[in-house]
Amino acid sequence: MKKGFMFIFSLLSIGLCMAQVGINTLAPLSGSVFHIDGAGDNTSSASVTAAQAANDVLIDAKGNIGAGTVTPTAKLHIATTGTTPAMRIADGTQGLNKILRADASGNASWINPPTTDGVIYNITGSTTTSYANNVYNLLKAIQVTNTGNFLVTIRWWGISSSLNTAKQTAAYFYVMQSSSAANVWSTDSPGLQDQVEYYVMPPGDSGRFCFSTSLFARVVAGTYLKVYIRVSIGGPWVIGTSSSTNTTWNPSIVVYRV
Repeated sequence: MKKGFMFIFSLLSIGLCMAQVGINTLAPLSGSVFHIDGAGDNTSSASVTAAQAANDVLIDAKGNIGAGTVTPTAKLHIATTGTTPAMRIADGTQGLNKILRADASGNASWINPPTTDGVIYNITGSTTTSYANNVYNLLKAIQVTNTGNFLVTIRWWGISSSLNTAKQTAAYFYVMQSSSAANVWSTDSPGLQDQVEYYVMPPGDSGRFCFSTSLFARVVAGTYLKVYIRVSIGGPWVIGTSSSTNTTWNPSIVVYRV
């Protein structure tokens, strides 16, 4: 009868016991659930020195994992010193200077960093070019080979044939994504990405002026990044009057991938 009572008591007591697993140590840290002492150099379950923790892996009561530390403060806390990397992910896509990117679900993979190289597109021709008031004119269609974000800087140099009573002239610039290189505003307008209206007050009576302005667009590979102009006040705007081929005396468009 006594033996049976002790057996039943021992079964009931199992649920009251807290399990603690220590590997390669007789002194797993107090409060831990799982403790591996790589070098077997821990001597106390009450405290672990930084040198001793450097070769330990531990799971605490919150489920946090520490590697190189016995006091993890995140779900995965890696502490290292010297030349030993904290982490290495070799999935076949790794490479020099690559960066780790996560998708919407948090899955990570290595990718090449985006480049910020700029390309200059000069707006020149064999004769002068005139942009009439309230007409949408295509300045440039640039085929995009890699999906990305683009900073488009317009550097303008030209004249305006007329000004308003305040001696001003202005024009809208538009950047957009399009499936073709054609100059068809009605087709391209749904792909508008950014726009700006720029006002100019040319000095004197020559109507000559220069300025720069920037716009932003996100364009996918296989489509075109297009830049349009529409003179809204005064005009027409004319380029190439000093020289139709000189790149300094004509507009240019600089495109950066950002």
